[in-house]
Amino acid sequence: MPEPIDIPGARVTIPAEVTAEAFDLDHRVATSATVLERIAREVDGDDYPEGVEPYGFSTLWTLRTFVAELALPENGTLVDIACGRAGVSLWVARETGADVIGVDWSPVGVAAATERAAGWVAEGRARFQVGDLVDTGLPDGCADAVLCADAIFFASDRVAAVREAARLLRPGGRYAFTADEADDGRERSVPDWRPIIEAGGLQVVSRIEIPHWRERLTRMYELWLENLDEVRETLGDEYADELRDEAEAMVPVLPERTGVLYVASRPAVAGG
Repeated sequence: MPEPIDIPGARVTIPAEVTAEAFDLDHRVATSATVLERIAREVDGDDYPEGVEPYGFSTLWTLRTFVAELALPENGTLVDIACGRAGVSLWVARETGADVIGVDWSPVGVAAATERAAGWVAEGRARFQVGDLVDTGLPDGCADAVLCADAIFFASDRVAAVREAARLLRPGGRYAFTADEADDGRERSVPDWRPIIEAGGLQVVSRIEIPHWRERLTRMYELWLENLDEVRETLGDEYADELRDEAEAMVPVLPERTGVLYVASRPAVAGG
């Protein structure tokens, strides 16, 4: 296996504006972002995950695939890395009966996840704490499964992010994440996540292309721009500018990108 530095997209420079404070802003406005919820519902249609309010682009297809592929045991423990407001992992926990531990670098996201938990799972079945993609602060082998929805690409060292997930997994446990792949030569792009996963100590189980990913994202960004005045009026200039910049940057490059859901596992025995 080559050194991680030689793996395309393994180590990158994250833009200076991607900070915990920026995510604090996103999570603060999420509770009043009705225009964005309306847009997401229009784009996803019957695949819209009511009540989940994901930070990323998770749909019912994504959530059901997480449930099927993570193979959580009865009363197992799910760790959600970069959980945000934890709608995704709380949905999965409710469907599977698992306990959930969420970690995020945004204190506002952690507080919101803690507050939301009672509406999804029984008391004592969910807890959340501040941590990040490469340093969760959780003990070795505490998880039967780990997920990371639309966030692994925020790590500057993607191998370290996978290695952290591997550290948390019990032998035989599974890690699932969503991201995108693009062989476009851009510094932050990943043409193939497999080498990164393997360098992080896990075995690839499956690579699943997310259906309608490109078309739905394109439409979502178009609707953001079409409704920018309403976003600005209801959520403020800073947030509107952030959405505008993301949409204008992403729409031109989406034709070169493929949305993927990867599933990996920690070997059941050493060297297995």
